[in-house]
Amino acid sequence: MITVSRWLWRRLILDLRIRGQGRRESGAFLLGNAASSKRKITSYLCYDEIDTEAYQRGAIAFHGAGYAALWRHCRTHDLEVLADIHSHPGLHVGQSQIDRRNPMLPVAGHTALIVPNYAHSSWCVLRGVGIYEYLGDFEWCDHSARRPRRVALKWW
Repeated sequence: MITVSRWLWRRLILDLRIRGQGRRESGAFLLGNAASSKRKITSYLCYDEIDTEAYQRGAIAFHGAGYAALWRHCRTHDLEVLADIHSHPGLHVGQSQIDRRNPMLPVAGHTALIVPNYAHSSWCVLRGVGIYEYLGDFEWCDHSARRPRRVALKWW
């Protein structure tokens, strides 16, 4: 299970909302301490912070230079990518064909989250958030309605 504090989740959702400006998708990599056995998200990097061209087409297009900046940041701060998140227009949080064919981190076990309404969504619960596990070979497992959840909000 991956955990994230409600305070960090709130900041993340607000950040995605502001970056998407109510008219385009936005996203972030969710990071945690590489040395810890706990899978706790402690920070995030928005896509446009490390790839200035990520939102230029309305949908997300992340480039190689952004990945190089991401790995450099992770090495410098002893972090690892625990998940990624991006917003969709409207209420649908199912994976698009583009999402399924282009995982942000194509490693089996990686978690991808999708928030609705360009991140104009709840700051305090995960209800309505799509949660997907990458299985490899462009196959995914939908954890959105499963209990216990693959991702959980905590107060700490």
